[in-house]
Amino acid sequence: MLLITGSARPASDARERLVAAAREITAATQGDPGCTLYQFGLSLDGNVIVSVELWRDQAALDAHMSHEHTQRFLSALDGLIDGEPVMQQTEL
Repeated sequence: MLLITGSARPASDARERLVAAAREITAATQGDPGCTLYQFGLSLDGNVIVSVELWRDQAALDAHMSHEHTQRFLSALDGLIDGEPVMQQTEL
């Protein structure tokens, strides 16, 4: 199993659009083969969006990264986040 965690700060006035994009990718991804968990949340102060993903294996994650809905989400991030997201992958 692979655990992927991430965090990013929404750009000024982009929080609601970022949340909408996160909802869309979550709905599309939860049915991907090998996806055990795919969720986003906001920090208690609402200034950071966090992600938690659990994948069966690297092949499932690689397939997810090539899907159209994933590519659309990654493209949509331009202008929605402040700086680069922080991502971490851990093998369980």
